Amino acid sequence: MLAVLHPRRLGRCRLPGQAAPVPDQTARQAAGQAGRQTAGRAAGPLRGFTIVEIMVALTILSILLMLGVPAFATYLQNAKLRSAAESLYAGVQLARAEAVRRNVPVQIVLTNDIPGPATAATANLGTSAPNWLVRAQNPVGGAFTFIEGKSGLEGTGQGAGSTPTTQIVGSVASITFNGFGRANAAATFDYSNPTGGACAPTGPMRCLRIVVAIGGQARLCDPAATAAADTRKC
Repeated sequence: MLAVLHPRRLGRCRLPGQAAPVPDQTARQAAGQAGRQTAGRAAGPLRGFTIVEIMVALTILSILLMLGVPAFATYLQNAKLRSAAESLYAGVQLARAEAVRRNVPVQIVLTNDIPGPATAATANLGTSAPNWLVRAQNPVGGAFTFIEGKSGLEGTGQGAGSTPTTQIVGSVASITFNGFGRANAAATFDYSNPTGGACAPTGPMRCLRIVVAIGGQARLCDPAATAAADTRKC
């Protein structure tokens, strides 16, 4: 005898492995509940910062800035000093390398003139002149050829015509390297920054010294470093 299936029961039947369908009523209830929750959140009060909280935060930030400004100013002055010393140090190494490459005498000079091709033959030299210039000398006739030069104001943020904040004191005003890379004399160049203060260990400035040996080797060192194992020692 064949069984007769009711149409509503037939619609509820599913094949093996098929997921059970979600009743429409349950889906409508879930959607309504989610909508009410979303509407409740949107209608809630928005939290922010009060004036008192903002003033407290600004006060703390101001105190921290006041504590950090002196140390940052010292750091900037030391950075200017090191930049100036490293500039001349690079110039000494360039002069020696060019002398060997060209096989002609090459000079690095401290000058009060603005470095450039027009001042390659400058005689306005000085042991405390702020600018440096590298020039090659022609063996025939002795004419000078400009190679490179830097003003003492470069990297200091100062305008043209100002006195550089960093100061240099050299034992000589010029060094000449021959084709073998040897210097005509040993020399030292001391850099300081009076604007930032006295040199260490009595002051905050890490003053630097460039030492040029008669053999042409140059090194940048710290006169305040005295420990035997300190690689910065002069």
